[in-house]
Amino acid sequence: MANFAERLDLALRRRGFSGAQVAAELTRAGIPITRAYVSQLRTGKQTNPTLQVLRALASCLQVSVGWLVGEERLESGAADDPRLGGLAGLSEGSQDVVRGVIELARRAEGLSEPAAPEPAAETLVPAPALAAPQLAALGDRLRGLRLAAGLSAERAEAALGRGAVRIEAVEAGRAAPPPALVERLLDLYGVAALPVREHVLSLARGEREPAWWDAGSVPVWLATTYALEQRASVIRTYHPQTVPPLLQTEDYARAAITVAGLDTLGQDSLDAAVGLVLARQEMVAEGRGPVVWAIIDEGVLLRVIAEPRVHLAQLDALIGHAKRPNVSLHVVPMQDPAYLPRTGPFTLWRFPEAFEPDIACAHAVEADELITDPAAVEAYHQAFAKLSVTTTTRDETLEVLNTYRDRLTR
Repeated sequence: MANFAERLDLALRRRGFSGAQVAAELTRAGIPITRAYVSQLRTGKQTNPTLQVLRALASCLQVSVGWLVGEERLESGAADDPRLGGLAGLSEGSQDVVRGVIELARRAEGLSEPAAPEPAAETLVPAPALAAPQLAALGDRLRGLRLAAGLSAERAEAALGRGAVRIEAVEAGRAAPPPALVERLLDLYGVAALPVREHVLSLARGEREPAWWDAGSVPVWLATTYALEQRASVIRTYHPQTVPPLLQTEDYARAAITVAGLDTLGQDSLDAAVGLVLARQEMVAEGRGPVVWAIIDEGVLLRVIAEPRVHLAQLDALIGHAKRPNVSLHVVPMQDPAYLPRTGPFTLWRFPEAFEPDIACAHAVEADELITDPAAVEAYHQAFAKLSVTTTTRDETLEVLNTYRDRLTR
């Protein structure tokens, strides 16, 4: 892939696009990549884009894939049609006229229609050089996805084709599969959600170091949720049933997981599930992390899911959170609420990159549903905005919390 970085940089400059704009365009087109990954490709720190990413970049930048990876042609489209030869660059109307003349001439000469050229074989881009922790985390994740799909290693290898990959070596962390092959594995394992696919592929591309949520014991949808949460600059979350996990005490979290069911976090033990909740809370420590804008229903404060001391400690914790500069806590009143959305709990993430679109997350019964469609995300924003104008102010929130605390201590 000689000169790929230089040509990508040239195409970006000629079109006047930033890496963030290209990343946003590709993400909206259904191929989620980050600004950081575009930057790494542009500077030559990454040289292993998948064929899907190559084609999307070429389309976005209006160049051919061939030119992008080293051929001499710049513009895509007409130059790729072997029947047009040196006429590439003409307008679309002129190209149609030329095609018509060629067709008439061939008929006059009694020539048959030329056979379409054979498509080039899609060779896999070589695998990146992954460090041992990356190999181990990727292998662990792919093993979990295969088992969740109910496939044996032999069946997975057979589905991919002879000699495509040794599943056992990849899952054991002894071999790095090319990112294009990881994409095929995700297809085979039924992983369709774009943020989830990008979460796995970013590790396969060597774009990031593994984190605690990359452990195989954390379901991939939950790992993706945690990773997005950690990158967010603003988190908006609505919870009508329990205190949001980011604001729960350890004992309250234990009670909330018990009533919701251990399977909701995909863990084998209650201690492990509580450990996940506590691990994700580190980012909201005072003076660190994103702005958390949380809205809870007043019924959350009335609902008894544990003994009084647990609820009292949780109220104290909420009062402390409500005083933090990076936490904005509000309560939807029980009496005459102006608006109640037809939904369960949901979260919206906004990211520091200006061109990175927001993502919504509907916290469903068995797993979180990650939502990237702009219209659907905007609907959740509208719901949150309507809730926001009907809730308590910061000062009123403290009054409500202290009122419930006084009731509980009587």
